Amino acid sequence: MTMHRRSFSGLLSGWSLSLVSIPAFAQGKTVEVAMKQGAKSRFDPDTITIAAGDTVKWTNTGFVTHSVTFDPSMAAKPGDVVLPAGVMPFDSGNIEEDGTFSHTFTVKGTYHYICKLHEAMGMVGTIIVT
Repeated sequence: MTMHRRSFSGLLSGWSLSLVSIPAFAQGKTVEVAMKQGAKSRFDPDTITIAAGDTVKWTNTGFVTHSVTFDPSMAAKPGDVVLPAGVMPFDSGNIEEDGTFSHTFTVKGTYHYICKLHEAMGMVGTIIVT
């Protein structure tokens, strides 16, 4: 049986497409945190444990502007914002009513964060990344 070069090339390219598959990388889950106000402004829940690669999505469910601040230089009280070694500080900026902010955590460790506008009212949170 003779096969033309074009037929053979077509056969090979068809095989390579079916034999070479790109594995789908598992994406982390998304965990929701609400920013609430009432008797006091707060993150709900204020402490969560997630796996490296998971994303946290904060939603401002109220009418008061909030932030999600992981920048120690913006904290009024030392210790309210603490990051694992090597993690660069970050901040959501102001989040208005119904606004959201998401961040994917890739470095394991414990993160303490604040709402820079309501830290004095006790609006602090903790994320533990395993």
